[in-house]
Amino acid sequence: MVKRRRRSKKWISWLLILILLIAAVVVCYLVWDNYFNDNKPKEDEDSSQVEEEEKTEEEGEPEVEEEVKTSEEDDKKVKQYEGEDPNEQIELSGSVTYAAFLNNNVTIRVNIDQFLDEGNCELNIVKNNEVVYNENARVINSASTSTCEGFDFYSPAVTPGKYGIVIRVTSGEKTGLISGVLEK
Repeated sequence: MVKRRRRSKKWISWLLILILLIAAVVVCYLVWDNYFNDNKPKEDEDSSQVEEEEKTEEEGEPEVEEEVKTSEEDDKKVKQYEGEDPNEQIELSGSVTYAAFLNNNVTIRVNIDQFLDEGNCELNIVKNNEVVYNENARVINSASTSTCEGFDFYSPAVTPGKYGIVIRVTSGEKTGLISGVLEK
């Protein structure tokens, strides 16, 4: 009698595991490669620009076109500020951001357009060209502007009506007037 040898099915399971492992490695490589290719600048555009520059140098074209290209690139950039830089102005400027009465308590807040390291704010409450109340406060700087420390006071002299707010801001050699209205 001839005995038949039965083949083990282990080799099929090992072959299947090997195929799955190879497939997983290939998938990981493709995902990894695509991830880093998306984050890199495209080299094709850079090389085409270099080739164009080499052609213009060989042909002897004037450099005026290069200047035009840079100005077009500048136009595409977002400008952070428009107009003059307030820190370069000779006179200090700003605005009264809050002015209110509550009973006989007065609260006034001021914003100064310039960045100041130090300075003084002199508040005058005026009615009929007569100063009704006067107070001083120091200047406090913030990220790009400044403010007066704040004016919070009790004043029975400020009766119902319309008052002018005049704040003289001084810092070093710079001065400025900030005006507003206070109504009770």
